Amino acid sequence: MAQKSERVTNRPTRKRKVFNHYTFAGDLYLIDVLFRKGSAHSNHGTDYAYRVRVVVELIRKRYSKEVPIIICADSGFADQKAFSCFEDELHIHYITTSRLYKDVRNYAELIKTDAYGEFTNGKVVWRYFEFANKLTSWKKFRRSIFTTLSCDEQGQYLMGIDKTDCLIYTNIGNNKIADERLRAAGGENFFETSAIIQLSHKRGADELIHRSIKEMATKEQLPFKKFGMNRAYYFLLVISHFIFEAYKRDVTVGTIPISVYPNTFRRRLIDFAVKITSGGRNVFLNVTRDIYETYKLDDIWQKCQSPPVIQFA
Repeated sequence: MAQKSERVTNRPTRKRKVFNHYTFAGDLYLIDVLFRKGSAHSNHGTDYAYRVRVVVELIRKRYSKEVPIIICADSGFADQKAFSCFEDELHIHYITTSRLYKDVRNYAELIKTDAYGEFTNGKVVWRYFEFANKLTSWKKFRRSIFTTLSCDEQGQYLMGIDKTDCLIYTNIGNNKIADERLRAAGGENFFETSAIIQLSHKRGADELIHRSIKEMATKEQLPFKKFGMNRAYYFLLVISHFIFEAYKRDVTVGTIPISVYPNTFRRRLIDFAVKITSGGRNVFLNVTRDIYETYKLDDIWQKCQSPPVIQFA
């Protein structure tokens, strides 16, 4: 889950209004979007829990009642009411980063060095320890993981203020119904601390979706003055982007990598020269043999004529 802000230029008066939205992202798809006014913070009202509930209920209805679900979110969504909803009502797992309060930092300083575990991803080394934590306003303790960056991507060990510390809250291992579903699906490895840290760190990949959708729109600024018009524009953009990602997987998967961004896709599969001719009551699209063979246009045409069947459980 990620939150982004978009600036909307008011051209007649040269004033600026700021709108924001947050998105549920799965792989490179935008699953759900809520478009709001700029003054609404990440966890405004009941927006967060409500949108999660809508998506989860849709998954349970259309796909499977037993499939395990794990929500990964940043610190703007660390909220006891949302956690309680996930634990007691929806029975899903969450992995959420949080602010590092002074008492947590003080506690971390008391932990002996040999009590830390170590998680390695390439050259990056994170050290961590687990504990149960309960904020003043909370009603229960929750599983918490304190992590500190020990070695960066260049293999450089860090000391003092250069270190990046993080606190992660999760209910994996502490929710009977959700845990049973995760184990039944073969997700035993997700109970390990290192797997939870890795999932939390992968959350940054959601930002790639925003980069892709901005490339597709060709600009970052939204075009209208009115909130409703910008919301309609953005929703249409999200729908178009979803179709674009589905097209890469269903049609051009053997021709171009599914990870390419819109600009690359345009250059390769849209912006090439063709000649349109007609004859015998048929219209022909003529391309060079090099284009035809490189991009496997015959294969793309066949896939376009036989779209995949949409299935519901």
